Amino acid sequence: MRQFLNERLPLAELGTHLRKPLPKHINLLFSLGSLAMFLLLLQAATGAFLALYYSPSPDHAHNAVTYISEEVPFGAFVRGLHHWGASAMVIIVFLHLLRVVIYSSYKAPRELTWSVGVLLLLVVLGFGFTGYLLPWDEKAYWATVVGVEIASTAPVLGEVVAKVLRGGAEIGAVTLARFYALHTIWLPWLAFGLVGVHLFLVRYYGSSGTPQNTQEEMKAGKPFYPDQVFEDVVGMLILFLILASVALFVPVPLEDVADATNADYDPRPEWYFLFLFQLLKYFQGPFEIIGTFVIPTVGILLLLFLPFLDKSERAVLWKRPVALTVTTVCVVAIVGLTILGASSPKLETQAAPQSTEDIQGAAPPETETDEAEEVFDFQLTEEELE
Repeated sequence: MRQFLNERLPLAELGTHLRKPLPKHINLLFSLGSLAMFLLLLQAATGAFLALYYSPSPDHAHNAVTYISEEVPFGAFVRGLHHWGASAMVIIVFLHLLRVVIYSSYKAPRELTWSVGVLLLLVVLGFGFTGYLLPWDEKAYWATVVGVEIASTAPVLGEVVAKVLRGGAEIGAVTLARFYALHTIWLPWLAFGLVGVHLFLVRYYGSSGTPQNTQEEMKAGKPFYPDQVFEDVVGMLILFLILASVALFVPVPLEDVADATNADYDPRPEWYFLFLFQLLKYFQGPFEIIGTFVIPTVGILLLLFLPFLDKSERAVLWKRPVALTVTTVCVVAIVGLTILGASSPKLETQAAPQSTEDIQGAAPPETETDEAEEVFDFQLTEEELE
């Protein structure tokens, strides 16, 4: 069988390619890309399982998620893996990009590798945005309302984009169907396509190594297979055990079924959008577009074209003062806004109950007129009680 395959497939060339040595000084941070790919595969596998029981309609979506969590064998566990895996994926992809910035691995000839990685970050955030509507509970509905409203503030095409996302004038059955299609069909195809291009570029140009690598050290380290592959697999196993533990012991929240008439609900997005949620509080009225469109768009464009803007020599981050300052400010701002958004108090939907003493103290004096007594008399008659 081995001879049969060797005669028909380039297995020898593939084995030689996999055993190419990596640069020296490779550390665990270089496994973050492999962990991100593992999480993408895990999301695809758990999402395919959940899709067997899910129904993308307002009448059945919430009941389907409840059924998965309470009736389907291992349903709650798989849903937990999918939910917490999404959060882990955002963290790992963010750390992976941060590692590339620290080691300036985006510089020539790896500009396209970086740009494709930034697009993958946007796709991951797109998975999060389209995914949290699917349970069709209060949080999902109202967070999506806010998200679509933010999209509508974009100049020129904002209203068009919002109508395309909603599928009409308001969020309803068509919106849920479109988000489900985006989450399970369009974005997965886009994600795996970009991952394929990203992997090709990574293998074509090879690992960037660390800035202190000399030309001789760039090809003097351990081989990719089996050494680096073994380390990546161990990292994947540890990450899976962490996610499995969280999925077992931390239930995924599910609020009441979405109610479009509940105007008192205080919408909160998932934690990875809290920085944007908090940012919007500082731009009101005519300045709202700065928080909803200008700052996010400028940030994405700067990330996308970073290799073409930073022409300095390759060095570690702390030897590049401008890059160090910008990176530190951005990371501190995102983390700080996320913490502020998570700790900000929710809106009060009901007046605080008064104590008996306060009520008695606020009672009208006996000198009030009969008309005033009728106005403030809340006691029901026996007929009203019946």
